Amino acid sequence: MVRAERKYVDLMRQSTVGLFANWDPENPIEVGSYGRFDLDTTRFTVLGNIYDPEFQVLLDAVDGNFRMSDHPPELDPVEQDMIVTSTGVRKHPFAPGADAKKENFNKASFKMNFKFLAGKRSAVLVVHKPRLYHVPRNTVLDVLYRIPEFNGLCIVPSVYKCRGWSIYLSSKLEETVSVALLPSKVGFDLEWWSNSDSEFLRQGTDKNRFASPLFSAQQKLPLIRRYMRGMPIPDPEPDKFWIDGYPGWEPLDEDGNDDPIWEEDYEPDVARVWRRTMCKSTLTRW
Repeated sequence: MVRAERKYVDLMRQSTVGLFANWDPENPIEVGSYGRFDLDTTRFTVLGNIYDPEFQVLLDAVDGNFRMSDHPPELDPVEQDMIVTSTGVRKHPFAPGADAKKENFNKASFKMNFKFLAGKRSAVLVVHKPRLYHVPRNTVLDVLYRIPEFNGLCIVPSVYKCRGWSIYLSSKLEETVSVALLPSKVGFDLEWWSNSDSEFLRQGTDKNRFASPLFSAQQKLPLIRRYMRGMPIPDPEPDKFWIDGYPGWEPLDEDGNDDPIWEEDYEPDVARVWRRTMCKSTLTRW
């Protein structure tokens, strides 16, 4: 059985720096969400959001003067189309082939061919007109670091929202997939065209830009220690004591199933304890 979501998310994690993919962009991850990655599904399970009114209780315990309502998410300008490819994929000029239906590809907002190599699964994500939503930089994360309830959790400081997205996971066969984003034949929206009818092709548009195909996840860097017993823990420099989240699932095989690099008897004890403590899949609310 192919566990497509697990394989896609894992491939995208290996192909980006500090970003995680959302297999279902229409089910968005919001800026300020916190939670854990589910080791079985690779989905980010949200336990709450720093912008929820009830979160203020935790903030008041570390800084009674800080209000999240005074620091709403910020929106960056629209970026150029984003293309994320894993290993085993090559980009080529758009050529839909002789069997393509008659489409006006000259009006396409995006068009490209992707050639997939045989013998392994590879993935492609196309993000049309992405915009980055993020918590204010050098302001919020240094305060959140002081909240002990965030130990072992990940926070989502930024999310890419977009006008349209296209996801493809290959079948381990050599193939060329054509993708184009065209004006809709009905109304003023956009619609995707592709020469593939694979079940692992997922596409969509959102004129309201609520869809989120990519997000960042960070966790506290657990290295701050008192210099001497009884001394307070030193305050971190803004944003520097958060690291990219470690999802915790084992390496995967080509079908998205666990393919451990360590046998249980040979995994170092320290590594096993850390992984199970920081990335356990049993979720509880505070």
